Parts: sequence; C-alpha cells; structure tokens
Amino acid sequence: MAQQSLLDIYRQYCLKFVLAGLQSAVGKPKTVITDLTQYQNHVIYPTWNMLPLPIRLMGRPKLRWDEFFTHLRPEVFLAPDGRVTVRSDASQRLMALANRMFGGAAAAVPTAAPAPAAQPAVPMAMPVQPAAPLVAQPVAPAAPRTAAVPKAVTQRGKPAPAAEEPDSGIALGVDLGTTYSVVAYLDAHGRPVSIPNATGEIITPSVVLFEEAGPVVGKEAVQASAMEPEKIAECVKRDMGSKYYRKKLGGGYMPPEVISSIILKSLKADAERKLGPIRKAVITVPAYFDESRRRSTIDAGRLAGLDVLDIINEPTSAAIAYGYQLGFLDPTGKSKANAPLRVLVYDLGGGTFDVTIVEIQGTSFKAIATDGDVALGGKDWDEKLIEIASEQFVTQHREDPRQNPVSLQEMWLSAETCKKTLTERPKAAMFVNHLGTRMKIDITREQFEDATAALLGRTRTTTEIVVRQAGLNWGSIDKVLLVGGSTRMPQVARMLQELTGKPPERSVSVDEAVAHGAALYASLIVSKNKPTPASPKFSVTNINSHSLGIVGTDPATGRRKNQILIPKNTPLPTSVTKVFKTQKPGQQNVIIRVVEGESERPEACIQVGTCTIGGMPPNLPAGSPVTVSYAYHADGRLEVTGQVKGLMQPVTTTFQRENSMDDAELQLWSQYVNVADMT
Repeated sequence: MAQQSLLDIYRQYCLKFVLAGLQSAVGKPKTVITDLTQYQNHVIYPTWNMLPLPIRLMGRPKLRWDEFFTHLRPEVFLAPDGRVTVRSDASQRLMALANRMFGGAAAAVPTAAPAPAAQPAVPMAMPVQPAAPLVAQPVAPAAPRTAAVPKAVTQRGKPAPAAEEPDSGIALGVDLGTTYSVVAYLDAHGRPVSIPNATGEIITPSVVLFEEAGPVVGKEAVQASAMEPEKIAECVKRDMGSKYYRKKLGGGYMPPEVISSIILKSLKADAERKLGPIRKAVITVPAYFDESRRRSTIDAGRLAGLDVLDIINEPTSAAIAYGYQLGFLDPTGKSKANAPLRVLVYDLGGGTFDVTIVEIQGTSFKAIATDGDVALGGKDWDEKLIEIASEQFVTQHREDPRQNPVSLQEMWLSAETCKKTLTERPKAAMFVNHLGTRMKIDITREQFEDATAALLGRTRTTTEIVVRQAGLNWGSIDKVLLVGGSTRMPQVARMLQELTGKPPERSVSVDEAVAHGAALYASLIVSKNKPTPASPKFSVTNINSHSLGIVGTDPATGRRKNQILIPKNTPLPTSVTKVFKTQKPGQQNVIIRVVEGESERPEACIQVGTCTIGGMPPNLPAGSPVTVSYAYHADGRLEVTGQVKGLMQPVTTTFQRENSMDDAELQLWSQYVNVADMT
C-alpha cells in the first residue's frame, strides 16, 4: 500500500475516530495507558470498532493501527495526578504523527488545527428500507444526487482513471457471472480470446473469501468455503440492486457492488498479467436486469478501477459472438448472408436466466424481445440435489445436515459436482458429511430431472412468452442458441428441441460466448476513436426489459396507479415527456416516484427511485405545467430532466435511486477495494 494512500485514509477517515476513542481513557488510572493489556482493551480495540466497516476490513496490520497507537501515547496523553487526561492540542498532534509515520511533509506539531475533512456517510450496520417518498409533494429533497446520466461512465464516487495513467489501449469484455466469470479481449488479428486466470483456467469462480490479510477470489475461495462458510460471499449477482449483500461479512453488511468490484479487480489483474495496464472494459448484464442492477454493475466496475465503456445484455453479447463465428463481422464488411437471421438466445447461467430474440441482418444486431428471471439458474438445480440428499440423510440418521453451515456448504460443493456428473452419466453420487457421520447417496438422472421439472418448466414458459411478445411463431425462428453453463444439462436441449422443433445450436462456447461478444463490442466502441483494419464493424440495438412508469393517482378510483411511459421491448435509446402541474402557488419543487414493471399496482413494480424537480421560479401560480423527460439510454440506464413549460429559466432535476450508495459511501468503499491486496 502506498504511504500517501495510508496517510489519506488516516486524514479522511481515521483521525476523528481516534480522537473520540482517546476520550474513553480520560479520568481513568494511569495504568490504562501504561499497561499494554489495559491499553489494548480500553483504547486500541474499542476505537478500532468505531471505524466504518470499509476501513476495518483493511485490517489492523495493514493500517499499522497498533503501531500508531503505540506512538501516540507520549504525544497526546498526560497523567499529572495519576489520572489520564488528553492534551488540548491532541488533534494537531495526531495529524503531525500521521504525517511523520505515513509520509506527510509536516513533521512538527502544526500551530493551528487543519481544517477538518468532510466526513462521508457511514454505511448502516443493518439493512434498513427507506421510507417511500410522496408523489408530487412540494418538499425540499435531502441531498439528492444529480440525475443526468448521459453515458454509462458518468462521474460519481471514485473518479474515472486519469488519462495519463498507463494503459495498454486494450478494452476488455467481462462476463461477470453469478457463479463463474470470464474475461476476454481481441488479439492482433481481431479475434476474441479468453484470458486465463492465475491458475491457468478460463473460467473463474465468482466467489470471494474475506480473510484478515485481504480478499481471495476464485478457486482458492471455493476450496476454503467448506471450512469457513461465514467468510464466503457467493452468488452476489443475485443481490445486485439491493442495499446490502444478504449476510454479514467481516462484522457488517457490505454493498453487493463492493463484492462484485473485488471479483472484477481480480479479473482485471489476470488480464494485466498478460496484456499490461488495463483501464477500459465492457461488462455484461442479464437482459432482465432492471435499472438499479445495471447502475450497481457500473459502480462495481468503477470501484475496481475500470473505465466502464458500456454495459451490454448477455444474450445480445452471445449473439454478437455467434455472428462473428458465422463470418458476419468480417473486417472487410462483407456479410456471408443477406437475409435476416432470427436467433433465440436461451441463456441459463448459474444464477440468472434470460431469453432474447436477436435479429441479425448483416452486421446489424437488433434485440426484438426479451424476458427472464434474475433468481433462476443452475444454483436452483443444485438446491434440488441438496433436498434429495438431505431427505435421505434425515430418514436414516434423523438429523438434517442443512441446519449446520459447514455441512450445508460441503453439500453445495458436492451437489455441483453431482450435477456435472449427471450431465455425462445416468447416475452419480453425493457425499454428505454431517458432524462426523458420512453417507453416500446415489442419485439417477431420472430422479434429478423429475425433481427439477418445475424449474425447467419455468424456462419453457418464459421462452414461449418471448416468442409471443415478439409477434412471431416457431417457424420464424431460424436458430436456437444455447448460452450459459447450465445449458449442458441434457434436459435443456431435449426440452427446447421438443418446443421449437429445431436442434439447439452449440457452435459457440457456452462459457465464453458472452465474454467474447463483450470483447467485440468493447473493441467497436474504442475503434470509433481509433479505427484499425482489424476493428469489427457492426451495430447493436437493445430493448428495455421492463416498462418504465410513474406513480400517479387514478381520478376515477383515487388509488395510486403505475402509469407506463415506455413499454417493455421498446428499442433503445428512447425518451418520453410527461407534463405535471404544481399543486399550490409558489411551489418550489415536485416529487415523482419512478417504477419499472408491467403491473398497474405500484407495489408490484420495481421501485427505481424518486425524481425531484426543484429550483422553480418564484410566484408560479398553482397548476403551472412542468415537463419531465424520461430517457432510456442504449445500455438500459435512465436519465431524467425537467423544465418549467413556457419559461427559459432552467430547473434542477435530481434523481434519488432506491438502495443506492451516495458518492461519499462510494468513495469510502473505494478506499477498501483499492487498498486490499489481491492474493
């Protein structure tokens, strides 16, 4: 860790807590500061526990915490009558000590106290749901964030990498998966290539082990998960868009985008071992991700030190890789087919499921319909195997191994192995080890398929819905493309052939296609500024996976209602303008709730956030029209702007998103992510 970085952390975050912690020794016997054990128990440890979670996760050794407290004793404490006091200039002395220890220029006690740094908001220890804002209420918003998001790379939280920083100029395509992740780039010939991780494997488990020395990502984390399940974060993608990851880690709750950023940082390090410094990347997301999940994914990339060029839907990305393989992206611009090719992309990953119909017309890739489930994937098939094994174990031993965290984690690992074996063979074994009792349980493919028939049925229903939404029939679908590791299960291909009458296409790697398509798309974005002969030339048109609406009042019933502004499956980018009216004279602002979803009931929709139109001219009469424009960008991100109708004077538009970190929290967590050494 750079000394200057450590000094900045003390200046910005630690010193105010240190100063507060020293007060706990005031009035106590002198032994509290002279006896090491008492000093640790009464001062060092309690003060450490006062720090925000991101700082504590860095660990005391890395922050040289105990060393700092050893040096500060003669600097700030006095005990003239055997009772401890703190010097009146303790604040200045602490700052001077930090400067001396961590590389600051000032070694002497300053004559005046430095201006206190602005303190960031500290993440709450427990998840708390914010109160729902009122619609069209003329109230002043509390520190909202600017809504204008013209591009996915809008500055917020940690600044984008500076232009002068080293950069190989290569842009990555990152498939940030629920269970496994892949990173790819284009080689000198314009071919997408996957980058192996530190252990030489193409796919990296999306699992993080939080150790005192720092986070560990990938296979080593998986191997440690059975022994230390309480230190493991996995399937984080399912929590994206939530305020916190579902369980405590390191003594507190962490935002899921922070955990995802650690995975991305590890993938970035793998790429840099091969390619040199990397700054730019395109990250993939499930097509069915809502706006808040997309925003969280971009935040994760920025926390990892990446300039996120864009995000792209996983099925669309896979279709691009498929089009490349068919020769549609030949650098000469010559397509091997002129007729449109309609491809149904069936993407069943470890934790999410998408179906998207993509129309390929030469070098044009246009999504025309999509649907999915962000809580359905291979993990759910694994869970059914755990249920089968647990029921047999309970029958024989009258104990449920799922009640023990270590036993359960071992079963998750065994279930995944069993599922993969059943893909190749008609029979496999699961091993259960619970509190010293071991049991081998044989499971047949038929048992497995019967137990998971309902899960497969959900994907079938979604597939049928997408075809209907597109206004097509099965005869209009040219290809069925399988993507995602879970499509290897024989039941998937069998069901799709039954449903569509077409053999599913397996010509692209189910594990690598999404990352390869993202790498092609990343190169397309970069080549707009620096074109090369090998640069791919194509266009991508995405659609929104959820309808965008606002919450209003139905005049007929007086009940709240979701008024849809931009329907689902609308080609992006798109925008719509809505007129609101002020409720009383001199009203300074209007607040509107924004939701995503198809239901008329707001409570059944996804709460995106609250739009506030403020700074309106004084003395406006009641009923004055205010126009609000909502725009979906090509990456599925939302921008909101407002204007008082008939007046040139601009108004301020702010958009406070649900469950999102503010800029101060992002900055605080970025300290942890960028200081933590990847091992």
